[in-house]
Amino acid sequence: MPTRTRLAARPLQTLSRTRQHQPIHRPFSIMHNLRTIARSFEPHPFQRLPVASTPAPADWARLVRRSLGQAVVYFPAFAVMLGWPYAAAVVLDGRM
Repeated sequence: MPTRTRLAARPLQTLSRTRQHQPIHRPFSIMHNLRTIARSFEPHPFQRLPVASTPAPADWARLVRRSLGQAVVYFPAFAVMLGWPYAAAVVLDGRM
């Protein structure tokens, strides 16, 4: 029984193999190419300056608070990671 199903499936396999090897035909359009070239000169929406509204002012207080909050965590962690060998040498003092 398994041989019959395998033989019956072979034409489908060969058909799918021939479809895989056929190149994809895409029509050539001069207008499409010109439109693509014109769009490449257009700036990205994030690069454009806003016309309808004024940009928001910088919130310096929030930026300073965020930077100080990060520094409170960063500098002690930096001191622990780089300072533990010195602290171990002072605490053990050659008694190991």
